[in-house]
Amino acid sequence: MKLIGSRTESLIRERLKIFEKIILENNVIYNLLINNFSEITHVYCLSQVIEQAEDIYTLLVNGKSIIEFELSRVDDSIREVKIESLDVYSKKINDKSSKLTLAIAVDLCAK
Repeated sequence: MKLIGSRTESLIRERLKIFEKIILENNVIYNLLINNFSEITHVYCLSQVIEQAEDIYTLLVNGKSIIEFELSRVDDSIREVKIESLDVYSKKINDKSSKLTLAIAVDLCAK
């Protein structure tokens, strides 16, 4: 997807930057990332689904990998961790909004 510098892109870009800081300040998520990726240069939240007992995260890590997991709201435990390559993940997403968010996150990682 080609980025054109629209207002929507700007808003998504700012949201991704803000959430990167929040994610890295969460010790539970940070430890999960360090255990699975030895070095973290960038991490962007592609989606966060808030449910009653847990939050489901999809993160782009270092511009190369996608990690999906559930974070319990009850005890901060992490379950159902799935890691896949950016290429595999990008072929699975179909909606325009998700594709745009991914394209912007990849662009941020390249800078």
